[in-house]
Amino acid sequence: MSAKSWTQTFHEPFIYGALAIALTAGFGYGALIVGSVALGVIPGAWWGAVVQAHGHAQLFGWLGLFVLGMGLYFLPRLHGATLQETARLPYGLGLMSGGIALRVIAQPWLGFRGASDAFPLLQFAWALSAVLEVAGMLVLFSMLRATERVEKPVTAGSPAYASERFVRIAFGSLGVALLFNALGVWNAVAQERTTLAPYYDNLVITLILYGAAIPMAIVFSIRNLPLFLRLALPPRDSLRRLGVWYAASLLWILAPWLLAIADDLLMAFHRSLLANDLLASLLNLLQVVGTLALNLAILVFVWQLDLLRRRAPWVVNRAPNTRPDLDYLRKPTRENYPDAGEYGGFELLIYSAYGWLVVAVILNIGRVFGDATGWVSISADAARHALTVGFITLLIFGMAARMVPGFSHKKGVAYPRLVTVTFALGNVAAFLRVVPTLFPSWELALPLLGLSGAFGWLAVAVLAVNLHATFRRA
Repeated sequence: MSAKSWTQTFHEPFIYGALAIALTAGFGYGALIVGSVALGVIPGAWWGAVVQAHGHAQLFGWLGLFVLGMGLYFLPRLHGATLQETARLPYGLGLMSGGIALRVIAQPWLGFRGASDAFPLLQFAWALSAVLEVAGMLVLFSMLRATERVEKPVTAGSPAYASERFVRIAFGSLGVALLFNALGVWNAVAQERTTLAPYYDNLVITLILYGAAIPMAIVFSIRNLPLFLRLALPPRDSLRRLGVWYAASLLWILAPWLLAIADDLLMAFHRSLLANDLLASLLNLLQVVGTLALNLAILVFVWQLDLLRRRAPWVVNRAPNTRPDLDYLRKPTRENYPDAGEYGGFELLIYSAYGWLVVAVILNIGRVFGDATGWVSISADAARHALTVGFITLLIFGMAARMVPGFSHKKGVAYPRLVTVTFALGNVAAFLRVVPTLFPSWELALPLLGLSGAFGWLAVAVLAVNLHATFRRA
């Protein structure tokens, strides 16, 4: 890309990178994993390495690069500025995507060969992948820091007022997740394992899903959904308080894993933080309380977003049109929406995404109560994939269809009807990935689960075709 392209449409390479990783190691590995389960392939020592590589590709590649591409373009504008030092963008993206690519190749190969028999080069490549990702994020963070110096201060009337705390939670969580991922990888390589230790893995996954993904979804939703869907404006002061509640709840969830990592490091000095059973029990209780509090905060946000349209849309109270005589020049829009269909049925993706978010919250709360009481057993896998395949992926689809064309100075997507196809494929993929795990004894559970990966891959492929055609339009 030219220097001008990196300045004006730098989100496009990030999106291409996200799509490429999603169609290979992300949804590609995912389709192979669930397909193998459906066909009765017996997992071997390689299984955990492939599953972790798939998860890393989804979290840092598909989700991370897509959100970074859109966020770096969109967020500075909330502060009345544009991204600074854009000459560094190719280096940040190159380091990040290179690290992810190296990880999703090296770790599965290590798993298939076995850590003790693997080439030292493979172990070095896995360790190097984590370093490259951290270096890429440091480059991108340096650009954000330079941008902060020219941004307008946040006041009660600023566009960023309601979402500022969630932005800080998101980028802080992403940075911390990359650092602990690096620690976990180096710990695994040093001990000749092919997977991260569970406390590293759980910490990184939680930081990305609940520390980065959901806060960024809140940021984009607060600012854009009232405009795109003609909703009422969310309460700004309440959302700022919700940010504090959300951050505190997240810290409670992370505390046991953080202490487990500290304990692991201190064991080299023959000391232990978690030798006391009472302390371990208190930490587990804190994690349960944090999980319930955080999921309740998510429900409060969904209610405040008012997707059910309990309140009048913001356009009802706006200033009256001073030139009604010019109404005949304005293109008529769809009922309840400010567009004329040039973005396809993007709202279907957004509504269904938030439906899956509520499902994920219900499953998480049910899982916590089920573990505590023994009344019911809900798979953590079901709740996680209701969040990832259901909420996050469908929201990315919807926001991509509605926002990305404008970022690229295009008036709508190239193929509006394909947005509905993406909606159908994405929801089928989410349904087939979540529901069978809730009924594992059902005879159709494994065949349906096996099909989910193919539907997810097809949904991303359709989005990729649509966005590529949109970028290339004159």
